[in-house]
Amino acid sequence: MEPLHLAHVILVSVWGGFVMAEGVLELTSREEVALRVAARVHYWMDLLAELPLLAGVLLTGTVLAVRAWPLSTLHWVKIAAGLIAIGANLTCVLVVILRYRRLDDRASLFRHSRHVRLTGVGVPCAWLAAYLGLACFRQ
Repeated sequence: MEPLHLAHVILVSVWGGFVMAEGVLELTSREEVALRVAARVHYWMDLLAELPLLAGVLLTGTVLAVRAWPLSTLHWVKIAAGLIAIGANLTCVLVVILRYRRLDDRASLFRHSRHVRLTGVGVPCAWLAAYLGLACFRQ
């Protein structure tokens, strides 16, 4: 595997690990005190690690796509699935930031926490992109 492909796979894998960790954090936090802790931890995870990882995934993915031009239908499906997953994740980051800024408002805390969990709809698209990337495009 060439270095750029390897870098992309590593970045996607680490990003996936962060998403899973955040999922556990969010899904196990139902009471107000636990939600406040989850809101703080998730906020810092997003700012310090997840956003830079997403930038790396987008950068390496873009370079790989340009180098593979013209793209096959499977490439386009993989890219679309990956972009949907990234879009859902960026939506989650926005909600996490809004929740953190309104941490003292109990109703906002619960509402934003529900919205964070709803962004999990992007996970199946991430699985599809990962499957297509690992199984269909092996070299």
